[in-house]
Amino acid sequence: MKTFTSTLVALSAAALLTTAAFDTRAADFTFSGDITFHNDIVQIDFTLDTAASGVRIWTDSWLSGLNFDPTAALWRGTGSDFALLATVDDDDTVGPGQGYYDAGFHLDTLAAGHYRVTLAAAVNAPVGAWLSQGFAYDGETPIPVALWNQPTYDPNANDQKGSFWRIHLSSVDTASAVPEAGSAWLLLAGIGALCAARGRRNASA
Repeated sequence: MKTFTSTLVALSAAALLTTAAFDTRAADFTFSGDITFHNDIVQIDFTLDTAASGVRIWTDSWLSGLNFDPTAALWRGTGSDFALLATVDDDDTVGPGQGYYDAGFHLDTLAAGHYRVTLAAAVNAPVGAWLSQGFAYDGETPIPVALWNQPTYDPNANDQKGSFWRIHLSSVDTASAVPEAGSAWLLLAGIGALCAARGRRNASA
């Protein structure tokens, strides 16, 4: 019986290794950074080439109130916009390292396609079924996170003043951070300036 058990364990391990060797969707991604204001939105795009099971997305940056309480939303790309699939404020059961106010999704099945995850400070939730409709705090004057009393903060501890965020995506094909609008404009302006300078050099030559 002991020999049979050992052989069964060995065969199971071999089967797992074989599955992993042929599983092309075993990519895990981690992104991190800092928000500046209470109404900043972090956006991460990811793709699935084929339908997937067991996709997980989670934050582990709340750190017992050291940083802001995150809320997450999952969207699917539809033409030039993204349709809202789900929102979650607090779920610390998705991945390792999560604290009580961290957020996450454990998706049993997810169709092939282009998706976006948005990360915001709670309770800056989506206001509609489409990403283009924005978020609850969009019209507010930006408040530095370090000076903001987040609705879920503990006034006795003066916590959730940190701006750091981190998000993990497991079992997706590709993932990339979406540049902030301001950063994108700066990048385009820089490229434009370089092109103009090159044009002047060519003309003078």
